[in-house]
Amino acid sequence: MIKFTLGRVTRISAAVGATALLAACGDQSAEKPAVPAEPAAVTQPAEPAATATATPITGPWAALQPTIGQYPSQSGILENSPLADPLKTLLGDKFAAFKANLQVESPLQQDGDVLYLSGNKQHEGGREAAYLLADTKTRALEVGLWQAGKLEVFKTPGSDIRKPADIQTMISNAAG
Repeated sequence: MIKFTLGRVTRISAAVGATALLAACGDQSAEKPAVPAEPAAVTQPAEPAATATATPITGPWAALQPTIGQYPSQSGILENSPLADPLKTLLGDKFAAFKANLQVESPLQQDGDVLYLSGNKQHEGGREAAYLLADTKTRALEVGLWQAGKLEVFKTPGSDIRKPADIQTMISNAAG
């Protein structure tokens, strides 16, 4: 048998395979099997799910661009980035709890103008967890910090950052 691929549709045809095998062997005296007259069905691949486009980061937070896709523990984003000082100021004495609740962490991700990450304390998901949102246009931050199962939200004054779907799911899962 010979396997033929057309786009993303794969068809295996014994009749075509036998014909090709006989032709390759040089035996033209054998009767060739009929090739099916119907055309192979071709289906279009499904369009990939729409994803938010990455917006280039400009200004003082442009240094965050290379950290997208990296884990905070690898990139040092919480200690050595344009977010570090504003984050420490926003959280004050809760900064250590925030870091502790990111032991099991997600990489930094981007959804339009919003950078985000989340995580939880090892073996304590839902009770000891956290998320970070950073709006690259307005330079605003939001942190959600669960301690003993209770959510406390810290925001840059006057800000209202759109929550990406992953963070919305995290919040609703913790609530229910």
